[in-house]
Amino acid sequence: MGAELLEFAFHEDAVLDTSRILVLRQSLGDQRCREVIEEVVYHLTDRMNLLQAALERGDPAEAQLLASRLASLSEQVGLPDFARISRDLCQCLDMDDRVATAAVAARLVRLSEDSLFSVMLYADQSAL
Repeated sequence: MGAELLEFAFHEDAVLDTSRILVLRQSLGDQRCREVIEEVVYHLTDRMNLLQAALERGDPAEAQLLASRLASLSEQVGLPDFARISRDLCQCLDMDDRVATAAVAARLVRLSEDSLFSVMLYADQSAL
């Protein structure tokens, strides 16, 4: 009898703190708020790609700087879980725990797409 391969579908729904976007909208106006969110999402996407590359080439110092920046940026647009997991990754890197780093980085990657999509979608819909 052969071994059975189990496949797990990992997915985490993004948590969006809409009050952050509302504050941005009230202080900047609809158009500028949308522009700021688009810019932050662009930077988050770019830093996620750079983070993955830093982890793949084994550069923990660069990865820690990028994870810290991800935490700051994601808080600005109301992504508290994304920010928390980014900070968790910083801790794992600081402790030089490679297993935890790999697990937390994988979780951050899984959460990133839904988080970025959610913030863009909410910003667009709430402007209507």
